[in-house]
Amino acid sequence: MRTRLALIALALALPLTAAAGEPAAVSSEIVHRGAPFALKDKPITLDEVAAKPDAFAGKTTMIAGKVASVCQKKGCWLGLKSDKGTVARVTFKDYGFFAPKDCTGQVATVEAEVKVTKLDLAEREHLAKDAGKTVADIPEVELRLVANGLELTPAL
Repeated sequence: MRTRLALIALALALPLTAAAGEPAAVSSEIVHRGAPFALKDKPITLDEVAAKPDAFAGKTTMIAGKVASVCQKKGCWLGLKSDKGTVARVTFKDYGFFAPKDCTGQVATVEAEVKVTKLDLAEREHLAKDAGKTVADIPEVELRLVANGLELTPAL
């Protein structure tokens, strides 16, 4: 009887760990993290934002791209890349949720505030360490998206 109760408790607890930001199992399903999307607009591309960053700065919008990299320590940021090579770093509002660490290659849609951020040396060193890169690989100015919500769709 105790074994049966332990198995039931374990089965009930498993969905809670995925919702709390643990890596998602690889599947064909859409994964959503953070707040439900409030905007109903069709997502725009990173290229559209990069063409006029000042027009989007400080505004919340829906943006889609392919996940190029993910923080392997916690999933606390991801690198988003467009088909044309534009890149942006996505962080998560108030450190409130994380991306699955195994989502590289998936299509990400974020509802996020757009920021153009100048990085100091300490932040570039931190980001380089998390990404397994050198400081020279991290740009001094980056397009940053502070996401309220994240939706991941497996790449086709």
